Amino acid sequence: MFRVVNERALRQYLEEISRYKLLTRKEEFELAKKVREENDPEAKEKLICANLRIVVYIAKKFQHQGLSLSELINAGNEGLIHAAEKFDERKGYRFNTYSVWWIKRSIFEAINTQRGIVPKSPLAKRLQRETTRFIQHHGREPTLSELARIMKLDEAVVSLGLSELIPPYSLDETFGEGKSSFVESFRLDIEKANNLITPSPEEIFRKKVQKEKLEKSLARLNPREREVLKRNFGLDAYEPQSLEGISRMMNITRERVRQIKENALRKLKSIMTSQKL
Repeated sequence: MFRVVNERALRQYLEEISRYKLLTRKEEFELAKKVREENDPEAKEKLICANLRIVVYIAKKFQHQGLSLSELINAGNEGLIHAAEKFDERKGYRFNTYSVWWIKRSIFEAINTQRGIVPKSPLAKRLQRETTRFIQHHGREPTLSELARIMKLDEAVVSLGLSELIPPYSLDETFGEGKSSFVESFRLDIEKANNLITPSPEEIFRKKVQKEKLEKSLARLNPREREVLKRNFGLDAYEPQSLEGISRMMNITRERVRQIKENALRKLKSIMTSQKL
């Protein structure tokens, strides 16, 4: 049930999962409690099956990234299963909200495996750790501003790191394709799912523009300024380094590193404010 063998079987799979009704909060929490306390396989299956449509909704937005829709769904289902095993209903948030990030993460990892790519920068790894902690505590993905505040980084820097973790969604809505009654009813069922969080095309485009602005702005700094910022914030292949560590690496005083950093940040802010793409 949790795997789509091929594209031919996809329509049958979609029809089958459309028969599972969405759970009420009470039903969901009762099942989750059985999973958490008793590792009840039947309760886990019911919790997962009621949310399989959310995986399809998310998987459709990752099309044209090198994997077929059935492969994306299979990957997303693995994330959903993992979320069901980690979910704690005592914290009060809904399972569909909690599971979204795990689904996207599994899909992203499948895409990167197919491409032979893995997240490289220490910044991306830090973001993944902080995002996981936030989800476990709050039951939802953190916003860009929340991550920036937690990590004490500029939002543009965080946006750059996030681009390594979650590939951009397709800007084309895919649920509207086709005129069959099944597709339409499926779309409406998904829209009624409570608390389903997914970035809007406007938000995706804004982050893409912000990332491009940061990259162009960094390129306009002198090499020493650029190196200090990348080392300090853990950009590209650098591990985050203290000013003291950078001073030893670059053979200059800590105070000089601080001055270079502050000057570079002022210049970066000025460049990004005036920059037009």
